[in-house]
Order: sequence, then C-alpha cells, then structure tokens
Amino acid sequence: MGLCLLMERITKAKVKDCFKDEEGTVYFVVGKGEFGKAVGKAGSSIKKVQQELGRKVKVIEYSDSVTEFIRNIIHPLTAAEIVEDGSGLISIKEPYKKAKSLLIGRGGKNIKLLNRAVKRFFNYEVKVV
Repeated sequence: MGLCLLMERITKAKVKDCFKDEEGTVYFVVGKGEFGKAVGKAGSSIKKVQQELGRKVKVIEYSDSVTEFIRNIIHPLTAAEIVEDGSGLISIKEPYKKAKSLLIGRGGKNIKLLNRAVKRFFNYEVKVV
C-alpha cells in the first residue's frame, strides 16, 4: 500500500496494483492512459521512484482486455498471436525460438511473473507455445 501511495505522489498517475518479484523489482500496474504520466518525460518520474525505493521499477498499463493487458506486460517483446480459449487458458503463440525463450525466461521466471500479473485481474492461466 505504501509503495502505491509513493508512486502516486511522485508521478500523479493512478496505481491499480503493485507487487514485487524474487529479485526485488517492483511492478506497478497503472490505469489505462496513465503510462506516460507514470514514466514521465524522458523517464524522469520513474527514475525518482527508483531512487526513493532503491530498487528497479517497472510500469505496466492496465487494460480491460486480457490480451491487450498481456501485450502491455510483455512489451517491448511482441507475440505473433495471443489466443484466448473458453476454458480459462491463454496461449501466446510465437514461432521464433529466441522470442519464445525470452517470453518464458530463465527457469520460467518471466512466465511465472506474467501469470501472477494476469491472475491478479483476470481468471486466466497463460502459456507460451
């Protein structure tokens, strides 16, 4: 809660949620259209937040569409196709091995983070195929 308030105070962007990963990186999910405000001109706002916290900070823009939200999380990577099936499973289809390995991450770190972020707002599980 304190992290969200700090982020809002410095950036003036509405924060929907925040969480940390095992390495200490703090992820902030900001409201739709608030990404630019959260990052600031030339990254100035996000740099202030990083200095305050003494940790690396990443910003994710929220979207009501689960596929758009996933695209925002994996940015700057792109996926060839994100398919939502009716059973609560979303498949990220990527034909290139290099991009696929970046999406999954070492030891599955990135896909775990992706699933964690998606499950906070939507009832879906994400896999890379």
